[in-house]
Amino acid sequence: MGAIATATQYYDSARTSAAGFLSNPSWDIVLVIAFVGAGFFYGVMMGKRRIISSIFYTYIAFALFSVLPQEKVLPWLSFVDAFAAKIILFLALFLILYFLLGSRRSRSPVRASAWWQVFLLSFVQVGFLFHIIIGFLPKETVASLAPLTKTVFANASLKIWWFVIPILLLIVFKRWGRSDD
Repeated sequence: MGAIATATQYYDSARTSAAGFLSNPSWDIVLVIAFVGAGFFYGVMMGKRRIISSIFYTYIAFALFSVLPQEKVLPWLSFVDAFAAKIILFLALFLILYFLLGSRRSRSPVRASAWWQVFLLSFVQVGFLFHIIIGFLPKETVASLAPLTKTVFANASLKIWWFVIPILLLIVFKRWGRSDD
């Protein structure tokens, strides 16, 4: 019963947040539109193989970012505030990995598949990146975000899901692809 109650609670919270978001729109609407647009165009432009690779690069970049001696690295970016410096550092790590490890002929652990799988992976990847980047925001800035944005991207209890869902999708799609053999 606990899982059902928790799911119902999140559904009610999301519904209330959505109603508040639509009745009192803020700059966060740009974030939602950017999420939908980025997910769509990212899927169209990148394709499944590159999206899968970039999911792995996101995990690696986040792991490297977490263990970097930030007190030594972030002063190099003193011309911007701490939030922007963290984003620049994370995105630099991501892009370095993408260009050094990526190739046009990278092998995918999942076979070519339906368009909906590409879009689902791209939306999950973009959401994962949004979650990580919003995690760099100062607490007072996160508190001022719209309820929907806080519920979906800045909710500490959902952090594990933003890290697990991309891997679960890759596993499911890989297993699904094997059943076609």
